[in-house]
Amino acid sequence: MTEAVTTNENNNGQGSGDGGHDGYRASRQAGGIIHNPAKLPARQPYDDSGILVERRRDRLNNRVAVWGLRIGVFVVFIAAWDLLVRGGIMDPTLVSRPSDVGLAFVTQLVDPTFWDDVLATFGGAMAGLATGAVAGIILAVVFTRVPVLYTAMRPFLTLLNSLPRPALAPIFILWFGLGFTPKALVAFTMVFFLLLTSTMGALESIEHDISQLTKSLGMTKIQRFFKIEIPAALPSIIGGLRLGAVYSILGAVVAEMVGSYVGLGQRIVIATNNFQVAETFAILVAMGLLAMLLDIAISGLHKVVSDWTR
Repeated sequence: MTEAVTTNENNNGQGSGDGGHDGYRASRQAGGIIHNPAKLPARQPYDDSGILVERRRDRLNNRVAVWGLRIGVFVVFIAAWDLLVRGGIMDPTLVSRPSDVGLAFVTQLVDPTFWDDVLATFGGAMAGLATGAVAGIILAVVFTRVPVLYTAMRPFLTLLNSLPRPALAPIFILWFGLGFTPKALVAFTMVFFLLLTSTMGALESIEHDISQLTKSLGMTKIQRFFKIEIPAALPSIIGGLRLGAVYSILGAVVAEMVGSYVGLGQRIVIATNNFQVAETFAILVAMGLLAMLLDIAISGLHKVVSDWTR
């Protein structure tokens, strides 16, 4: 009799236990938690297409805003120039008109001698830019490796850098004559010190902890130079190159204005001596466009070198 009662009690407890578990499972399922893996929904793959589309839209909006500002500034400048001339505030014989400058620019574009002058100036500027950049970067690396040498040479470099570049043009013309060499040398002197200063500053600004880490990792000097120092100094070098591109053209033009057979500088001298203001401004526009093309080319080189050094 006792055994029957015990059996019934156990059965009742098990039943109540099962009922409790069923109720607990039902309540958990009602709360949104499902413990049966077979009933879990399949995990959906992560879709980042929306983020990419938003980024493309932001880049497009940014470009539209940038070009809108550029065109707006240009239009306002031209309109103000024209209004000041038409209102008699500015003398057209001294500043010309925007329409006259545009016409003079188009006229020079169809003139074969104009392109000969452009090539002459561009060739001298590129020669000075290339040689000045290479010499400045190499000497900066040498000076950072041998600080004693830089300390000894610093007074002479400061003296040479303080010399006015237009004053060097007559000396170079006296030494090498009216030709390609003087303009290339003047452009060289303007680019060399820019790259020397920017490269040395970038190499010396590398943190001491990074240098110690590369030494502890057992990196050789060559590996440290190409994997750490050059990538770290690259932004400053590119910045110096972009500024040097502008100064190289200025140096070549200055040398041509002092004395040359061909070139945009000599063309400016002829135009100003004949009071051709519109033609002078058209040549200045050509010089600006030439500097912009060099800047774009250096920016493209920056992207290529950055991908290579990663």
